[in-house]
Amino acid sequence: MTLDGAALLDTLADTCWHTIEVVESTGSTNADLIARAATEELGGTVRITTDQTSGRGRHTRVWSAPAGGQLAMSSAVAVGADPEHLGWLSLIAGLAVTRAVEAVVGERPTLKWPNDVLIDDRKIAGILSEYTHTPTGGVAVIGVGLNTVMTEEQLPVPTATSLLIVTGDEVPPEDLARQFLRALSELLTLWPTDIDQLAAMYRERSDTLGRRVRLVLPGDKELVGTAVGIDRTGRIVIDVDGREVVAAAGDVTHLRPID
Repeated sequence: MTLDGAALLDTLADTCWHTIEVVESTGSTNADLIARAATEELGGTVRITTDQTSGRGRHTRVWSAPAGGQLAMSSAVAVGADPEHLGWLSLIAGLAVTRAVEAVVGERPTLKWPNDVLIDDRKIAGILSEYTHTPTGGVAVIGVGLNTVMTEEQLPVPTATSLLIVTGDEVPPEDLARQFLRALSELLTLWPTDIDQLAAMYRERSDTLGRRVRLVLPGDKELVGTAVGIDRTGRIVIDVDGREVVAAAGDVTHLRPID
């Protein structure tokens, strides 16, 4: 691993990040920060590894990668006591990933609501944002797992991909981390005061909006309709035969395009 936390922080001195921790290996960068949030002031802290052994996605799904095959980053953000707009944090992180990948390798990823980043309809990154209460207010930990040098044989599912597969080259993880953290910091300056601008940015990158989708809810309840928007709290809005259905990420088991 070529990541150097101190050197990375030097290049991000004008951002909201004040601490960058780089570890050789850990179970989950998100879990590491969540466990410390009750006793430490973590807002502005980032934890990074290229070997995450117990990564998690939504609904306790496993997010796996061989050692060195993925860049895992968790960023702690102080969010106060109002959870109304927390749903946007995963969407903002997705936008930051698209900017970082485009800046470093020239590819233009798209976003599948709520937490997937795609290249050529295959998943290049996943996002998990978690909220926890602390004695001094709420903290959101925004986790990103970005597939970097995984081969086809190492992919966990056929619908995934990696930057190595897409570009044919190994991509320096420090470049990706730097571009992602800078983009995330810039986007957070708009949150939660300018949701309209964030929504416009998200629509421009979305692979979900405007498409026919199948929404699977807990209990295997299915709805089919057209994804028409993202509301001010980050929920998906779906037109089901003229009736608007609104769903939050935590209430959705799966959402898949069907066209």
